[in-house]
Parts: sequence; C-alpha cells; structure tokens
Amino acid sequence: MKREEFEKAYLAIAKEAIELSEISRREGLLSLEDRIDEEKYEQRDIFHYGMRFVVDGTDETYLDKILTNIVNQEKDEDEKTLKIVQKEAVLGIQDGDNPRVFAAKLGSYVDNELAKAAKKFCE
Repeated sequence: MKREEFEKAYLAIAKEAIELSEISRREGLLSLEDRIDEEKYEQRDIFHYGMRFVVDGTDETYLDKILTNIVNQEKDEDEKTLKIVQKEAVLGIQDGDNPRVFAAKLGSYVDNELAKAAKKFCE
C-alpha cells in the first residue's frame, strides 16, 4: 500500500470514528444503527462489522476477541495497522471515550503529522 493511500484511508477512518464517537456520547449507541454500512458489514470491514456488534450490545471482551482474530489474518503491515485503528475506534466508541482522548488513541498508531491531521476532526 502506498503512503498516500494509507494516509487517506487512516484519515477517513479517524474522521468517521470521531464523528460517531461524538454522536454516541450525545445520543447513545443505538443512534448509530442507521450509520452502519451494511455492504461493508457483509464484507467484514472491521469498523462497520464491529459497530454492528456494538449497537447490538455485545460484550466488549467478546467483541475484542472477534475483531482481533480478523486483524491477525492481515499480512500487509499498513493494512493491519488500519484494521487495528478501526478495531480501537470501535472499542473506543463502545466505551464512550472523550473525542479528544479518542483522537489521541487513534493517533498513537501513526506518525505525529498524521495524528495532528486527525485531531482536527474533533475541534
């Protein structure tokens, strides 16, 4: 995966996750149900797949295990990092993390420049 593709994918994940984090803190986890992309869910996209389990009230330990198993199947390092970020995003939303803390957590997987770009989504 090219660096440009990685950055674009990371920023898209961070933006969507921070946005959903803010919504869920205001309106509750069930309010996110209509924002799950069913096609991505069917493809086991980590974020949308995980969010379906979150909305359904799945225990965090069980969900973490499911998502970790999917992440561990990825061989490409950049793709694996993106999946880890998605997994952490799902678990952070489920935990009700503060969006600024949440942005810092997601930013810890990438370089400082990219982390700063993602942090702007919660300003």
